[in-house]
Amino acid sequence: MTSDTFPFNELRLLLEKARAADPQCKKFGADHHKYQWNPPASLDEVEKFEQEIGTTLPQDYRDFLLQAGNGGAGPYYGLFCLEQVRGWLGWQVEPGRTPQISPQIKEWSADDPDNWKRGCIPIESQGDTCFACLMVAGPDRGRVFYMEYEGSWIFFPREPDFLSWYRRWLREMINGYNIFWFGTNLDGDEAALRQHYAQAADEKERLPVIESMEKFPSFSEETKAFLSQVIHERLTIPDAQSLLKLTYRVGPELYHQFLDKRWEAGLYSSVLSELHFSLYHVPIERTVLANRWKERVLAKLLELPRESDQSALFLLSQSKTVTIEQAAPLLEKAEGGSKCGVLRQLRRFPNADQRVDIWFPSLEQRENLDVLEAAILSVPRVNDARLRAILMEIQSEFSSAVELPIHMKPKTPEERERYSLCSKKYNIYQAACTAWRDALHEAVNPAAVGIPRPYRLEIRYCDIQDLGMNQTPPPDGIPIHPMIALAILEERGRLPATAYDWRRLLERIKRLSFRLHQSNVRAWDDENRSAILRWPNGHFPPSPYYYALYDWSAIGRMKNLQNLSIKEICVDDFSFLAQCKNLQTLSLYNTNFTDCRLLLEMPQLKSVDLRLCRLSYKEVLAGLPLKCQF
Repeated sequence: MTSDTFPFNELRLLLEKARAADPQCKKFGADHHKYQWNPPASLDEVEKFEQEIGTTLPQDYRDFLLQAGNGGAGPYYGLFCLEQVRGWLGWQVEPGRTPQISPQIKEWSADDPDNWKRGCIPIESQGDTCFACLMVAGPDRGRVFYMEYEGSWIFFPREPDFLSWYRRWLREMINGYNIFWFGTNLDGDEAALRQHYAQAADEKERLPVIESMEKFPSFSEETKAFLSQVIHERLTIPDAQSLLKLTYRVGPELYHQFLDKRWEAGLYSSVLSELHFSLYHVPIERTVLANRWKERVLAKLLELPRESDQSALFLLSQSKTVTIEQAAPLLEKAEGGSKCGVLRQLRRFPNADQRVDIWFPSLEQRENLDVLEAAILSVPRVNDARLRAILMEIQSEFSSAVELPIHMKPKTPEERERYSLCSKKYNIYQAACTAWRDALHEAVNPAAVGIPRPYRLEIRYCDIQDLGMNQTPPPDGIPIHPMIALAILEERGRLPATAYDWRRLLERIKRLSFRLHQSNVRAWDDENRSAILRWPNGHFPPSPYYYALYDWSAIGRMKNLQNLSIKEICVDDFSFLAQCKNLQTLSLYNTNFTDCRLLLEMPQLKSVDLRLCRLSYKEVLAGLPLKCQF
């Protein structure tokens, strides 16, 4: 049965006006539904769905499906059709039981294993794991509410039924209101909200009125005056974060005056939190805002509460003129978790790379493993011999954690304590390994102005395990760089199966070429100039051979190698070239090769390509009888 009072013509006219107000579909979700309804559902479709859930649908929603459209234009990404509702309905509606969800619940928890979603159906997606749902049972039948799929958030818009909620969306689209979390603020135009504020009984009712002003794309002079007054009345509230964007929209001067007076009132912690919020959410240049506040923050830096340390340092780092030396005293004052946060923030300062020594005391202590891990993770990756030595010491001290049962399932308190300590040490070991490799990379492959940085080669950790690269190498083992194996695999279609075959193959190779492409690279990071290699095959090489990501020395075992090409790749050590006595043609285009004296070790060399290399000892090239490009 359908209702004769369903306002089809009114809704269709409103939808046309909404489409005209947003012709390019720039409002949130509009590019998905494009202000169009799907064809209406048939009565058979609706009744079949109602039989499945065990109850009839609320009349206005039922009429919408039958007369307007089976889904389509609506808030967020648009309304589901019944088939989509059915697909997302992963619970029993159970209309005979009282729903757990209701507007009266102020603090929601879905920990109860019972069917907490009963009594509702999903009617649209808001993105990610958030949905708009419709109550189809219980005392709130007919109301729309919002939920996160796992139950971490529940919100009921104030509209009493589906059609009121839908009409409001159309009105706000027509008026050009800012639409994102539609329905979470109050309905009404500027005048209506100002009147609502005047009639509000207390701050609990007034604050939502102020926050709802955000939906208006511009303000009348009356509203600007109103907002200026209510913002002034809140100069000393503990948390003014929700007012900042609104204050800036009224006028940048009001925004600055508001924060200035709050700072003068001694609300240092609150203001720093609000400035941190502003750096992300207020349309003001970060550097400008940071430089406006840097002197005041530096003057109070050592007096601030510990919870403000990270906000203060992040703000100072954005000024681009405050040095790490000015901020580092906070590290001496900080303790425990606060110290971890300070270490992470110090890395943001523009000259942090020149003061890596600031991290050394934290890297050398062993009393607080959380601080140690934070120091490893935050220390700048620079070419510093002492840093690499400290990281090597940490790897040595914590290497035993790799052998401990970190995958055990602890049962007793003692086992849980041991497991926690083991996991922490294992994480420290892994972090130290990564940081050491990063620092070593800066030593062997430093950035150079005007020269693209050669790609750093990496292997996924799961592939490292599968290739046996995390195991202790065999005595007198022979390392094989995975890139060498990939080049052989590309040339021959398979890898040697025995140690004898490996030895013979290495001795016979005459031509070898290394260049990154889709068949040997799993993923690229052009910004950081790194490439994650595919694994060469599904098994370890036969002993004494083993895979090693940073060792290219197997090339030196290729006694008959005559032509070698390595392009746009960072090689950790080029000393293997001294063993290539029969090499005639060499291309090291855009690698990190530097020392031209190595070319003297190859008596048969006739041609070399050293373009886009940072060369040292170039004078030796003049005395060599070969064709050289550089």
